[in-house]
Amino acid sequence: MWRRVLVVGIFVVFIFAIALMAHNDRKNSPIRKVQEEIERLKREGEPTSWQEIAPPVPKHLDGTPLYRKAFAQLEDAQRKFARQIWQTYNPKVVQAAKPALQTLRKALEFPHLRLIEKPEEIFLGQGVGQAFPFREFARLLRAEAIQQKRRGNLNGAVESCLTVLKLSRRIGDEAFLIRFLIQRLIFVIGTRALWDEILSDADTSATAYRAILTELKAWDIDRDFVRALKGERFVVNEMFEFWALRMSQKLRSRLDNFAVVGAVDFLLSPRNWFAENQLLMLEFYRQLISVAQKGVPYDRQQVSQLVAEFKRKCRKGWIVTLGKWKIAWRHYLFAETLIPIHDAIFDRVTDTHALQRVTVVALALRLYRKENGRYPENLQQLVPKFLPSVPVDPYDGKPIRYRKLEKGFKVWSVGGNRKDEGGVKVRDWWRRGDLVLESKI
Repeated sequence: MWRRVLVVGIFVVFIFAIALMAHNDRKNSPIRKVQEEIERLKREGEPTSWQEIAPPVPKHLDGTPLYRKAFAQLEDAQRKFARQIWQTYNPKVVQAAKPALQTLRKALEFPHLRLIEKPEEIFLGQGVGQAFPFREFARLLRAEAIQQKRRGNLNGAVESCLTVLKLSRRIGDEAFLIRFLIQRLIFVIGTRALWDEILSDADTSATAYRAILTELKAWDIDRDFVRALKGERFVVNEMFEFWALRMSQKLRSRLDNFAVVGAVDFLLSPRNWFAENQLLMLEFYRQLISVAQKGVPYDRQQVSQLVAEFKRKCRKGWIVTLGKWKIAWRHYLFAETLIPIHDAIFDRVTDTHALQRVTVVALALRLYRKENGRYPENLQQLVPKFLPSVPVDPYDGKPIRYRKLEKGFKVWSVGGNRKDEGGVKVRDWWRRGDLVLESKI
């Protein structure tokens, strides 16, 4: 009899201990902390829902149907050529793509697009897939601009480059990191084509220069970068919620066969583990966004430290050796898997700022020459009529460099190595050497 009482007593104590642990864990659980962090974001006006990330667009302002039509027309044109022929972007290729380009231009007249309809599409990589038609449109427009210039139609060439820049800005309407990276790629194609292949040795009208300047200045790079980081934070958070719920449901279905479910289900639930990973992710993005909001030049040391600390936490875990077998566990494996490392992204944003600023300065110099018949001795002479102020180099915070030549000029940023090479032009300026725009007229 006493044995039975002892067994029942031990069982009751065991259940009570589990319930007490569950109660204490619920009070300080990572799940509760995640909920508190989401509530904090809401109070601060941060986007925490799909409607806030991608608000609905009225039909009369939405160019999405036309973008989809342009994508389909682009595919039809591509089928007519072997891949190696298509990638030459010769006049026949550009001519075959004309219907798609015409539809694209109509789509750009609308201020919005919504090609991604729900966050799961980003999980599945559909946002990445849409990079390819956008890139092809930019390359086709670049080829069209070069061919227009060869035929003596400089205004048409400038218009094609302007279309690339408009496309880049429109892509930013969907505030996700993958969209921002596509946006940046298109912008680089458009600006480099505009100057290196169209205007470096040719002069256009003052009206055209002003139109290009307006379009270049219209892209607020910092705003779109911060929005993209916030959008990615939301998407990654949704992925955590999705997988945590899915695994918890599987666990509950297996525990249904047992008599004791509630406390055991809570203690063994993967939601706690997911929530701890989620908390690490939310804190990482909070700090990263804080750096991005300060603008260029970014504190690269701080970014590197944030990324290094994130990696260090993700590597925490243990390894058990059983003979020749090893069992490894990383507590923050899910966070490490879902979150791309962002230190290089800050470099790419800095590159984009530099390209935007040196191009703006080069165009302002051409406008000054239009009015004065010569280039200025220094950039301060462009202020305030042609520029509100002399742009600073996003790499080092000093004014953009300028040199008046016997024929033309050079304007440059110090580039990725952050060393002033005196305007020496190199191909891979994002790693070494200066980012240089040179005028031959």
